Amino acid sequence: MKRLDYKNKTVVLTGASSGIGKALATELITKYGCTVYAIARNEQRLALCMGELGEKYIPCPFDASDKENWTDFAENLQKSGTRVDILINCAGVLPKFTQAENAEICDFESAININYLSQVYACKELLPHINDLGAIVNISSASALCPFGSVSAYTASKAASFAFSAALSCELKNIRVSAVAPGFVKTDIMKNQEMSEKESRLVNKFSADPTKVARKILRRTRRRKRRITVGIDAHLMSISYRLFPRLAPRLITAFLKKSGLNMFNSQ
Repeated sequence: MKRLDYKNKTVVLTGASSGIGKALATELITKYGCTVYAIARNEQRLALCMGELGEKYIPCPFDASDKENWTDFAENLQKSGTRVDILINCAGVLPKFTQAENAEICDFESAININYLSQVYACKELLPHINDLGAIVNISSASALCPFGSVSAYTASKAASFAFSAALSCELKNIRVSAVAPGFVKTDIMKNQEMSEKESRLVNKFSADPTKVARKILRRTRRRKRRITVGIDAHLMSISYRLFPRLAPRLITAFLKKSGLNMFNSQ
């Protein structure tokens, strides 16, 4: 299958108002001239992004974790005669770090709904509208490559996303499906964690820049890679888990607890 050409394509992008999603939208519009249907819940942020990126950034303010919203969106695409070239599912949430026995059920439900089911809904509703030789890109997480303690809700939802992408890629002949597993990235996904200003600066120091991450994602999806790992930390997690599947998760959990960051010691 030939390389994916992003130039002047029509892209549906979730989580498009901040973090990796906004960085992807910026690259797609400014470098490739794409039209981006930008999906996010925060209307104010969407409006600000449109002000920055222009008319090719089309705000679509709705909750991606609600199936009915996707049904309505797909119907509107059909009515307007719009065909989609690329679907990028980037919406995500990270519940507060805590052990599973102390986590709230709503945290598991929220993580599953946003990190996984939103991707299922998007694929289910938009597949009839995606052009042949198009692409689906699902943003997962390095935690799907190597699970560790205190993030059971997040890890489970991202692992589901990763496995769903792999299964879907076996079913679709003319649409390439890629699962992306980034490590720590400087986004507001950490907003649910209890961090001091000092801790926040420390986390950002070891987190990747979202623009660089977005460029790597686009570069590697252009080569139609099915499994994409982004970041040194993500690569180390992947390798260590494959070599030491029992030991690696325990070592990572212990390392994070001894890091001195309160969020990794939440009970």
